[in-house]
Amino acid sequence: MRKIQLLIALPSILLLCVSLLFDLDYLLYLSLAGFLLAMVIKQLRMRNRMYELGHPDRNLDRHEDGDECDASGDD
Repeated sequence: MRKIQLLIALPSILLLCVSLLFDLDYLLYLSLAGFLLAMVIKQLRMRNRMYELGHPDRNLDRHEDGDECDASGDD
């Protein structure tokens, strides 16, 4: 997916430069659509790492069988 993201983002950068240089609005919108698509692909790639990067204390209040434990300390 990283190569697909690169293949979309690099031409978008070139289109953006050309559109700003020659003041062509349709190329500007096309390049912005390419940037948006590249960012969506990046978010899809990062979705797989979401659980690795999460807070380590998020599952401390759960047992292995899925039941919630009492965090107050009372027996």
